[in-house]
Amino acid sequence: MNEITLQIKNYIRSAWRFRWSAIVFSWVVAICCWAVIFALPNQYQSVAKVYVDTDSVLRPLLQGLAVQNNMNQRLHLMTRTLLSYDNLKTLLLETDLGYLATTEEEREQLIDWLREKIDIQVNRRQIPGAQVTENFYTIEFVYSDRFMARKVVQVLLDIFVESALGDTRVESDAAQIFLQQQIREYETRLVEAENKLTDFKRQHVDTLPRDSGGVFHRLDEARGDLEEVSLQLKEATIRRDELKRQYATTLAEEEKRHEELGMSAAVSSPTAQRLLAMQTKLDELLLRYTEQHPDVQELLSKIDELKARSSRTGGLNAPSASATVSTALEELKLAYRRSEVDLRTISLRHREYQKRVSELRKKLDTLPQVEAELTRLNRDYNINRENYQELVQRLESAKMSEQADEAGDNLKFRVVEPPKIPILPIGPKRLLYSAAALILALGLGGAVAFLFSQMMPVYFDTRTLSADLEFPVLGQVTRVMTDEVMMKRKLAVSGFISAVFLLFLIFVVIVVVYATGFREDIILVIKQSGILNLFSTGPE
Repeated sequence: MNEITLQIKNYIRSAWRFRWSAIVFSWVVAICCWAVIFALPNQYQSVAKVYVDTDSVLRPLLQGLAVQNNMNQRLHLMTRTLLSYDNLKTLLLETDLGYLATTEEEREQLIDWLREKIDIQVNRRQIPGAQVTENFYTIEFVYSDRFMARKVVQVLLDIFVESALGDTRVESDAAQIFLQQQIREYETRLVEAENKLTDFKRQHVDTLPRDSGGVFHRLDEARGDLEEVSLQLKEATIRRDELKRQYATTLAEEEKRHEELGMSAAVSSPTAQRLLAMQTKLDELLLRYTEQHPDVQELLSKIDELKARSSRTGGLNAPSASATVSTALEELKLAYRRSEVDLRTISLRHREYQKRVSELRKKLDTLPQVEAELTRLNRDYNINRENYQELVQRLESAKMSEQADEAGDNLKFRVVEPPKIPILPIGPKRLLYSAAALILALGLGGAVAFLFSQMMPVYFDTRTLSADLEFPVLGQVTRVMTDEVMMKRKLAVSGFISAVFLLFLIFVVIVVVYATGFREDIILVIKQSGILNLFSTGPE
């Protein structure tokens, strides 16, 4: 610990030998830094705060009917593109900052400098419990000219508002133009598909599939109908043959009975035929009613009366039997003729179904191709029709959205804090910079003294000398401080302290000048005297 303390003490004593060089260097550094800080131009900040309301009353009413633009996303994009090259070039033209650049390279540097200096902040906050977003935008610009600072912020604000509103209309118009072009193209495609489908149906009108199904389904249906008709044909044939047999048998029996009675079948009298008819009707009534029924009693009385009348005239028995057989024969003959008609009808249907099945079997190779081609044409037509209808609907939605944007005012810009001409500068922080310059000057002065001491070292004690030279030190000579030497040393120390104190005094004067606002008066005097500012930062 003693060694370290002794070494530090030796460093200080060695640097003390170059104290005047250090103080001169500190003075030069401090004066130069203070001059630069003094000459730095004031920086004025102009601020504009805007509240953007993206909520519209028409938005929930037009949901599902019109295209809903994402205004928050659009504003975010506009914020990021506000400092684009084109916008900053417009800014230079409208604020006359472009006259600061005489060449294209200088203009590019000026645009880059503006992009760094302009600050755009977005404060987006979601209100709890409501689907509402608060959008606050802040545009800041710091410049040495207070009037130019305010003008730059105002121009940026105008560009922001006009871009946000104008781009919506431009995009809507571009979308409508694109949709109209697509509608015309799909309308042409739809007409071509309709013509192709119509021509195809006209050419294959006999082979087109029906609504019930395709060719295989139609063939199955035709086969089913053919089997059903074939069964009906068999049944009709059996029925016809049976009636034919019954008719032949009845006819033979009647002829035999006529031969036995010795009379012809045509001998039957009208009275016998009436009696046979009434007897047949009586049998039908007795199947449903009893003999006590009024209709049965009335019919029995008529039969008895007719029999009595016939007995008086004579010859009832033979004609009655003959009439009965003749009526049954006529009924069989009529049924037989009906069966013949039904058989011919069913045979005709059977031949027709056979013809259909044969035709479908012949067309079985071509019908699938026709059905496939028809399916393809219908598919193309339906796709074009759906796309056409969808495009027409989207075009109407785009038009409705444009009208809603114009009428509903989806974007409302409310300037919370308009850009103002700043009165007080925000920088540079001259007091802080001046204090830092003083500390830097003193530190550099001490560093210079230490550097000189290391370049021209001396020894202040025998221990350090013996350690560095590696020779034995036999003794040391003590320096006798006379009154004259003591007086010089005191004067030297006093002069050094005075120089340091004077440096601090100048710093105090600078602080007072900055605090009281005398700097502007001094600058005005300097400008009036014709002294040019040698130090400046950024375009003026």
